Amino acid sequence: MSMHYWKVLMVCNSPVFVGSGEKFMKSQYIYSKDERKVYFLDETGWIRFLNRHGILDDFSSSLLNNPVHFSLFSYISRQIRLRNKYGSVRNILQTMKQEGAILRTDPFEGNYNKGPKDIHGFTLDVYGDPYIPGSSLKGAFRTAILMHYIFQNRRLYKQNWERLKTVAGKKCDMGKIMTQLEQKVAIPLDTNGKRNMVNSYFRGLSVSDAKLVSGGLCIVPKMDLGLHPARTHERSLFREALTLGSKLEFTLGIDDSESAMGHLGIHGFGDFKKILQNFVNFQYEVLKIPFEPYAQDELEDIRHAEYADFILGGGTGYISKTLLYALAPNREDAVDVVRKLMEALFKNGHHDKDYEISPHTLKLVESNGYRYLMGLCSLKGAEALC
Repeated sequence: MSMHYWKVLMVCNSPVFVGSGEKFMKSQYIYSKDERKVYFLDETGWIRFLNRHGILDDFSSSLLNNPVHFSLFSYISRQIRLRNKYGSVRNILQTMKQEGAILRTDPFEGNYNKGPKDIHGFTLDVYGDPYIPGSSLKGAFRTAILMHYIFQNRRLYKQNWERLKTVAGKKCDMGKIMTQLEQKVAIPLDTNGKRNMVNSYFRGLSVSDAKLVSGGLCIVPKMDLGLHPARTHERSLFREALTLGSKLEFTLGIDDSESAMGHLGIHGFGDFKKILQNFVNFQYEVLKIPFEPYAQDELEDIRHAEYADFILGGGTGYISKTLLYALAPNREDAVDVVRKLMEALFKNGHHDKDYEISPHTLKLVESNGYRYLMGLCSLKGAEALC
């Protein structure tokens, strides 16, 4: 084994979302339109606050009477005791912060007049600080590396593609074939002709959690640019994401021996970064023909990986997570197979009209009036550790 380590600086060139699995309803946060901020409750502190003001029963009955559409902002705006004592919502919020009823506050970067709905939360550590798990980073890196290797050696996997064409639209069968393909690429045969996960080439890739150095979280809305017809529309889905320009640090380890990452063409940080960029460029080539007339500025952000070395997290679109386009011998065959899969997964998704690309939506995010592709990240520096 020949392991080498680097301390890597990562920069978010567009909002980045790594979900915690937690979802916040309007009964769990307060959106202040005047401040353009979202206040998340500290549940214990909130209960203390309600008790101290003698309104716990009033709050409980109000919530139970309308659990689906209950708005915490509307409640504190109209609560007579709070308004009589503090006057404005801003004063109420200030008191809540002072008394520990507010957990954290994020700026809202969508349409300020409309405000958010349910918000999907970001991954936080035990101290309540945002971070990116090493497993999330390694998953994104793994997809890029596999894509590069498959694309460079496509002829070796022609049989896998033919099998996929035969079962196109049968999601379970397609899933099995793709799993077998990934194992074929990532795990060598042992002396018994079997593939054991402990021998995976990816055991030679080590990625730590990414710690936040600067920046923070914001709330952004999901947006879709659809081709049937070509128009952008906002979805009722909001995410807590790292802001543009946020910086994080993580430690990357690479075993460059031929029994590990060396087999996949990675002998150092330079090779690693180039392969990530190749995946970004590959996505640009797939997306530019159908979408460039409608999203030239957004796609320009990833062209030649000038502004992005890799794409990370949720809301980044199907192309960033699939190997099908890399495996297909041509664009037409790729679209045909993916279209059949999309039709099976989304019965009412109108994917029967997918001819130029499938899926037929470009995943975007709005931040302070501008549209971006989600999850664009760059690696600005790498310090060798040993």
